[in-house]
Amino acid sequence: MPFTTTRTKEAIKLRRAISRVLRKQGYSVRENTFQVPAGSSKDVFRRVNLLAVKHKLDLAKPRLARYEDCLLKYIANGAEVVPSQVTPRLVLVQPESEHELLFRYACLHWSIPVSPGYGRRLRFLVFDESNDKLIGLFGLGDPVFSLRARDAWIGWDFQTRKSNLYHVMDAYVLGAKLPRG
Repeated sequence: MPFTTTRTKEAIKLRRAISRVLRKQGYSVRENTFQVPAGSSKDVFRRVNLLAVKHKLDLAKPRLARYEDCLLKYIANGAEVVPSQVTPRLVLVQPESEHELLFRYACLHWSIPVSPGYGRRLRFLVFDESNDKLIGLFGLGDPVFSLRARDAWIGWDFQTRKSNLYHVMDAYVLGAKLPRG
């Protein structure tokens, strides 16, 4: 079989596989174009990202499963939360720590998968001092270098952006952790 025919058949198979996965997530696929599902509700975004979240959970499960019981002690039951006593405490996540595992574990249960990212990364957990339970988390990382809308709004040319962007970080994950049960 000629090389070009093999490549063409493989490309067709790949295109069909991608189309099947996109349809399964709720996209419509017509004549080489992909349409985002109608609506912008949180449920639509959850449905579109369901396969990606499941894939990340499946990949992480072997490593994190043995720590799950230990990590769940940081997640409050509803009865353990007394709104009038909540006192937030910020904790910088250190590499190779139990807090790093907790950060990863909590992010795995987000409805939209958290990107592994690149460059500088700072991760923080927010605990309630009154019960030592996790109430939120956020991560800061290097921003996208070339972002036309941002640069035009700020008034940055290439050189200004190059020298100033080092002093900027984006929140790549930010959210509250709700109690169990």
